[in-house]
Amino acid sequence: MGIIENNKDGFMYYQMEAFKDIDFANHLFTSRIGWNNENIKDKISHIFNVPKVNIINLKQVHGTDIMIIDEKTKDLEGISDIEKDGLITNIPKLVLITYHADCVPIYFLDKKKQVVGLAHGGWRGTYDNISGKMVDLMMNTYNSKTEDILVGIGPSIGPCCYEVSLDLGEKFALKYSGFKDILRHKDDSVYLDLWKVNYLQVREKGILEENITLSRTCTSCNVDKLYSYRREEGTKNRMAAAISIL
Repeated sequence: MGIIENNKDGFMYYQMEAFKDIDFANHLFTSRIGWNNENIKDKISHIFNVPKVNIINLKQVHGTDIMIIDEKTKDLEGISDIEKDGLITNIPKLVLITYHADCVPIYFLDKKKQVVGLAHGGWRGTYDNISGKMVDLMMNTYNSKTEDILVGIGPSIGPCCYEVSLDLGEKFALKYSGFKDILRHKDDSVYLDLWKVNYLQVREKGILEENITLSRTCTSCNVDKLYSYRREEGTKNRMAAAISIL
């Protein structure tokens, strides 16, 4: 299963087919059609039917720190000043969001324990295995079982367009020497497959192949529908990944 487009009232968003079938959760990935930086939370509030104060984001810093939102968490609005790149919760009616304009949005959902998580995976977060750390955290904190965890790797810059330096390509090749085909070579250029690295990282943790959705939707190739920091030479616009327990 892959992703599907939804069009509603003049704005479009994506959903993972596998996640859409889960009756206790909701999720989406915004687009450039009908969305902008100013209206993201208003529209998510409407779609998820929660007050804006229940929409939680962090100050993303391209790291691998993940914040657990639980009953002891206070000052939800103040969380936006905390420097981390992942969120996880089992509390209903809280919408976790991360912002993207080429970096990989990675969704996590435990079908049995009713736990959801989101990670922001640029090359740094991917290199340091934020996806694997999210799986570990779900297992250690909520006693999640790998066979119950769904993972969705959302729209982001693809291996078709993500050219990296030779040095960075070598760093990935050395650290992930057991991962096949994470680099593509075209002429004298190297292209990094962030989708495949994150996919193999969660497979390495024991996530079942059939529980992983790869959107295979490149932001750079689809600037008619999505924002791309690289393709648009530094756009300030962002898409949002969002997930919640109903």
